[in-house]
Order: sequence, then C-alpha cells, then structure tokens
Amino acid sequence: MKFSLVMATLGRSTEVERLFNTLAEQTYKDFELIVIDQNEDDRVRRLVDSFSDRMEIVYLRSEKGLSRARNVGLQHIRGELVCFPDDDCWYRPDTLQYVAGRFATEPALFGLTGCSVAESGVPSQGRWATEELVVDRYNVWTCATSYTIFLRAEAVRQAGPFDERLGVGSGSRWGAGEEVNYLLGVLKAGMRVCYDPALRIFHPEPLLVMDEKAFSRARLYNRGFGRVLGLNAYPASFVLYLIARSAAGCALSLAKLNFKRARYYWIAASQRFLGWKD
Repeated sequence: MKFSLVMATLGRSTEVERLFNTLAEQTYKDFELIVIDQNEDDRVRRLVDSFSDRMEIVYLRSEKGLSRARNVGLQHIRGELVCFPDDDCWYRPDTLQYVAGRFATEPALFGLTGCSVAESGVPSQGRWATEELVVDRYNVWTCATSYTIFLRAEAVRQAGPFDERLGVGSGSRWGAGEEVNYLLGVLKAGMRVCYDPALRIFHPEPLLVMDEKAFSRARLYNRGFGRVLGLNAYPASFVLYLIARSAAGCALSLAKLNFKRARYYWIAASQRFLGWKD
C-alpha cells in the first residue's frame, strides 16, 4: 500500500527539514509526500530539491489557508492510504510501517488515529484517550488531530473536500476544527475508524507559554471547535458539558491564583459557546 502524505506549510523551514529527515528515515518506503507551499519565498522549494533524491515529493502551491491547501493536495493523491502531517510534527522511523501493518491486517478498517506527544513523550496538543477505541462522534475529540489521522483513499473520497471556512488561515472566525469535521464525514459514511494510543506522532506543546499569542490562538481554535459542534448538530447537553469543563478549569486556576491559565480557560469556554451559536 502506498501512502500519500499531504503537508501544507507556511512560515517554517527548520521544522519542515526535521519532518523531511524523519520521513527519509522511514523503514516503510512506499510513500509520496505532497507538499503544498504557501510561502512567498523559496525556503521550502530549496528543501524539496535537497530531499528529492531520497523520497518521492510532489511540489504544489496554493492560496493561504490550511483547508485550501489540503484540498489542493487531495487532487493529486495516488496512494491507497492518506494522512495529513503538520509542517512542525515528526515521525518515529517505524510510523508508516506500523500504520500499514494495521490496515493490511484489518480490511474493514477505513481510518486509524493516534495521539500527539512532545519530544519527551508526554502528551501534547490536548487530552488523549489512553486505551484503544472505536472512534465515534463523542470520543473523537480525544482521539484525533490532523497529523494523527490516517485514512484509506476510499474514506477520503467519501468525506469529500475540507470545509475551507474552517481552520488556520481560513479568514473566518473559525481557526480550527477542520480535521475533526472532516473525520466526522468519514464516520457519517459508516466507515470504521479506530484509535490506537500506541500510534504516537511527535508535535510540540503550544501552551508552554501563556502569552498573547496563546490567547489569540485560543480564541480562533475554540471558536472553530464550537462551530464544528454546531455544524454537526451535537446535542446541547454535550456542548454545555464541554463548555463547563473549560469553565471549571477557569475556576480551578483562579483558586490557585494562576490568572493567565484562568484567562485561557475562560477564553476557551466563551469562544466554544460563541462558535456553537454562530
């Protein structure tokens, strides 16, 4: 089975080179890397040229917007398995081998997701389920983020394009959630997706520093989170539960006099609500 790795990139080069190095070191070699470059300069093109003798790379350009870039990339996939690495994530040498093995032995499996960890091995990018699960519309929030999702090409065809109103660079208020919205499309088509916590993809933890950048990111991401809840008609009880979790985090942080983290949680709670009502 051939992999098509669809990677959009903007504003990074050192991180892209790290990912390229880990791809070149994969024990499973049957893959194409589809790079969708949104930079105005040639920083990524130079990296593509320097790695083109070590792996198959398709180089494309697109307008800004993560979902737009992925939709451009999806028009060029030739693999039976598709994934969406971030330009600042990276893989263990056996990642593709492990994923290919799962799909090869489980023909009824149309999607496999894993968890995100920092370089130290601790969880990054949120809370993660700790046991294997069949993914559904309620547990998906602790079972998947874009770069931990692997799909059969048939599932990609069923899901259709990414919603370009969602995600980083969309130009809307909804700066995240596009990958969960996409995966929900796979689930709606009746396709089996499983979560495997042993499938671990490296990605930095973005919330090590609580600054204005983190707060701005929280507004965009949680508004997008809420928008996906609304688009997919989640019941009010579930939405309010998710909002209440963030509100409780705010209260607990205030009790500990951690005012920056309290502010972060308040932004999360309020923006989830606003996104849901958009």
